[in-house]
Amino acid sequence: MQPVDRTDGDRSFIEDARRRQIVTAAIAAIAEEGYSRASFVRIAARASISPGLITYHFKTKENLIREVLGHIDARLDRAMEGGPEPLEGFEDGLRRIVTGHVTYCASHPQEMVARREVLSAALPPALQEHVARGDEAGRAELVGFLTEGQRHGEFRPFDPEVFTDALFAALSSAPRSVARRPAEEHGAYAREMADLFAEAATGRG
Repeated sequence: MQPVDRTDGDRSFIEDARRRQIVTAAIAAIAEEGYSRASFVRIAARASISPGLITYHFKTKENLIREVLGHIDARLDRAMEGGPEPLEGFEDGLRRIVTGHVTYCASHPQEMVARREVLSAALPPALQEHVARGDEAGRAELVGFLTEGQRHGEFRPFDPEVFTDALFAALSSAPRSVARRPAEEHGAYAREMADLFAEAATGRG
C-alpha cells in the first residue's frame, strides 16, 4: 500500500471520511496525551485502524499535524464569521469575531487543548514556518478589517497593529479562561470581552 498524495478534488468520499476519522483521533490523542506522545500507533488505536493506514493517508506526522491545525482553524474561522446573517457594520463584525471565538473555545475544549499542545511543542522548522505564515495572515486580515472600519468612520483613530496585538492576546487566553468557568458563565464572558473591544474600537462606552 503506497502513501497517497492527492489534492482534495482527487480523493473519494471514503478517503475523505477516513482522513477526518484520523484527524479526530489525532486531536483526542494530542489533547489527552500531549504532542510528543501522540504517535501514529496511539492515534491508530483510538481510531481502531492500523498505523499503516495513517501513513497511507498522511505519510508523515508533520502532514497530519498540518491537517489537524487546518481543521481546527477553519472551524474557528467559520465560528468568528458569526453565522449567515448580514453584517450590520464593522462593530458588528468585531463583536462576531470575539463572541464566535470565545463560544467555539467553550464548546470545543479538546480541540483548543490540542491546538495549544501543538503550538507550544518543538515543531519541525517547516511546520513552524507554516504556523508563522498562518499567524501573519490572520493578523494582516484583522489589521485590514480595523483599517477599513476607521475609513468608514465606525472606528476611532488608533494604531491597528497595537489593537490587533491586544485582541490576539485576549483571544489566545480565552480557551483557558472559559475552561476555568462554569458553562453558564461562558456567554457572559464572551459578551463582556466583545463589549470591551467594541468600546475600545469605537470610543463609546
